[in-house]
Amino acid sequence: MAEPMVPNPRHAKLQRLLTEAQERAQEVRQAYQRASSAMRSGKVWTGPTATTWTTELEDRHQRLGRLAQRVVDAIEEELRRHPPLVTESQANATRREMAGRT
Repeated sequence: MAEPMVPNPRHAKLQRLLTEAQERAQEVRQAYQRASSAMRSGKVWTGPTATTWTTELEDRHQRLGRLAQRVVDAIEEELRRHPPLVTESQANATRREMAGRT
């Protein structure tokens, strides 16, 4: 008789982590948009120093967005390694393993 298939606790945990990472990545992508727009408007600060500062702000913002996406990509890759359903004994072993890490 085959063991019943149950939700994989590791897959479920990774799915929750992925959702959180995606939400944070979205926040990161929007983080400096208002500041950048304000600086580019020419109404906040002008001149060569302002231009340099704005360019640096936007460069850092782009880099931060790329790094946040790399986190999301890494979680998605790990999630693909763990099936959504496993046998009950595999799920129990995974729970024991996960409990030992916390």
